[in-house]
Amino acid sequence: MIMGSSPLLRAFCFYGRFALMPRSNLLLLLLLLWGTRLLALEILPLHNDEGLHLTRAVEVWNGHPFWAISDGKIINHWLIAAFYPQNAPVFAGRIATLFVSMIGLAAGCALAKRLSGAAGALLAGGLWIMSPYLFFYERLAFSDAEAGALVVAAVWLALRASRSRRRRDAMLTGLALGAAMLMKFTAAPFAFTAALALLVDKTHPPSHRIRLLALVVLAVAACFAVPLAYLLLKGGDLFAIAFGWLGVSSGQGMAFFANIERLWAQLAGFGAFAWSALMLFGLALLGMSRRAPGRWLVAAWGLPLLIMLLVGREVLSRHYVAALPLALTLAGVGLGAGVRRFRGEQARYLAASAALAALMLGFIPFVLTAYTDPAALPLPEDVRYQHITSHSAGYGLREAVQAFPSTLAGSDLAIIGSMFPDSCRRANFYAASAPKLTCADAPGLPEISAALDQRVRVYTLVDSAPLIGVDVNTVNARATLIAVYPRPGENENTASVRLWLLEQQPSQP
Repeated sequence: MIMGSSPLLRAFCFYGRFALMPRSNLLLLLLLLWGTRLLALEILPLHNDEGLHLTRAVEVWNGHPFWAISDGKIINHWLIAAFYPQNAPVFAGRIATLFVSMIGLAAGCALAKRLSGAAGALLAGGLWIMSPYLFFYERLAFSDAEAGALVVAAVWLALRASRSRRRRDAMLTGLALGAAMLMKFTAAPFAFTAALALLVDKTHPPSHRIRLLALVVLAVAACFAVPLAYLLLKGGDLFAIAFGWLGVSSGQGMAFFANIERLWAQLAGFGAFAWSALMLFGLALLGMSRRAPGRWLVAAWGLPLLIMLLVGREVLSRHYVAALPLALTLAGVGLGAGVRRFRGEQARYLAASAALAALMLGFIPFVLTAYTDPAALPLPEDVRYQHITSHSAGYGLREAVQAFPSTLAGSDLAIIGSMFPDSCRRANFYAASAPKLTCADAPGLPEISAALDQRVRVYTLVDSAPLIGVDVNTVNARATLIAVYPRPGENENTASVRLWLLEQQPSQP
């Protein structure tokens, strides 16, 4: 009856029947992840933290694999280094995230298939691929999406170890969990999730499960042994920047409530609500299920998230991404279990197809905008500030450096970057050849004065004067505005990024 009711329903059911074929799922989903993330990968300018990760990756080639790791991001730049970021740095940094995400998606589909069959694997993969929130961060050279993907791999390996009882699987679980935490410390609370996944299968004696857990702990400890030894021998602080993220208050009251507000902004602020509604609905279905280990895994995912909300001094939008892939995977398990409750194949195919169609309706407009004009994306306010309009975004700096060959043709003068050093180094990744910025601590007055004394004339690229860059009116030199580079929402009169020519004033007789 359902199949004969309308051509649209017949098309839905045909698609659902094809998609639920168990052998076609994984390859199709991996290709979709690869294709949707790879297209126009370099269109959004480098964020400040991306530039920092690329700088660290270059330092790996200079013999400094643990350069500036006190912020708790220890190995994410190693994978970037493998793609040789000295050549096409933006692409090299971001393609590394995509490779780790594919590992996570494959593990997530395997986990979902084990818990709720082909329907769960399909819906988990669909949620993963068509979440605008995750899509945005999987196209950046950040470690959060990588940590989240490896958390999923660790949970899947833990479930496999609990069933197989093999020590090899337990060691692999520990290595995946250790790698997730080495990517970023925000993955650390999810060690509880992996531990519960290992212990939840009660078909084996408790003593055997505890031995497997001990192997997981041993593997995690082995992952941290080398960086800890490096820091101790060097005499540096032990991740002081990372631990500075912990706290219970903020400038506007309890941090917990501010963190909750930011989390909700991420769920509702990417221009499409279908993905987050389906995610929350799938998690609720799985949480109410009487089947183990699925319902316990929801609690084991929720507790680490609660820890992040409680102890995080300021949980930013990207920090939640460490929890997002596992949430999408478990939601797919819950939705898959819900689809299996329908009577008859046609009803199940229709339900799965309807869920995927709802995801597509919100996802397709988002990605088309991301491929052509990312500044026009519907984003939460904090994400827009970080990646589009503020100094941490790369707009303005990218355009300035790319224009140097034509703007400064024939000039051999130095160009001082009057901005934060990380911003200056990030901008130089867009300089395929000379000229490049000379980086200094903001606002760079000593370097500007020294260049004026030596060469009489100097170019200065100023970012956000006078808060960050120098106010050229305060320099004892004649200032000529050469060019301006507005960020989105700015114009030529309000542009934050400005290129000046400073010339030494003639001495008075």
